[in-house]
Amino acid sequence: MKSITLTHKGKRKVNQDVILTRNIGSDINLFIVADGMGGYDNGEVAAKMACESILTFLSNIDVINQDTIQKAVNKANLAVRQFQEQNNSKMGTTLGAVVLSKGKAKCFWVGDVKVFHYSSNKLLFESQSHNLLNELLESDIVNENFKSSKYRHIVTRSIQGGDIKKSVISYQELIVKAKDELIICSDGVHSIIDSHTVLCLMKSEQTDFINKLNDRLEKEANDNASLIYVSEFN
Repeated sequence: MKSITLTHKGKRKVNQDVILTRNIGSDINLFIVADGMGGYDNGEVAAKMACESILTFLSNIDVINQDTIQKAVNKANLAVRQFQEQNNSKMGTTLGAVVLSKGKAKCFWVGDVKVFHYSSNKLLFESQSHNLLNELLESDIVNENFKSSKYRHIVTRSIQGGDIKKSVISYQELIVKAKDELIICSDGVHSIIDSHTVLCLMKSEQTDFINKLNDRLEKEANDNASLIYVSEFN
């Protein structure tokens, strides 16, 4: 298995995104992209804290599934809340992650970090962000032709030490084959390079694909933009 990471601060003063890639057991790998929430005091601190808390919890349990992953996220939420109370600071993060083991990808996300799964030049899976626009669409308040960047950028779930219901994960288990590809990326990436554009870029050689992604992020990213690209599965 091979993984490549990219991160850019875009036009922001600081980069509040955090990337974690770690082997956490025999044939078990954890990949996380955490997007510290802009406008908050310590977005990067929250992102790091969430990554480390989830890493620690998942590294010390025997079974990793939707329930135990949710417990890991709950622990991260508690850690963020305790830091806020001790430091009188408002902070939070969204995140997307994959636990890879024996040909299975256990994907989970809170907020608008996305997970993409490609196979044989086809998009097989794209996670749906937890934002106000998607909630309105699900409730039939607006129709699919409705477009509003304002609603799309308002996240409805995150890890920020508040109501635990606001940090409930979405979960999807995928089967990955040898030549499949996974991408985990913050909204700074998928807001300018959508899933179909990624697919077009993937038709290049792997090195060219990564270079093209990197070039576009350097030139076009306004927000912090980070991704993990995983390929060459066993």
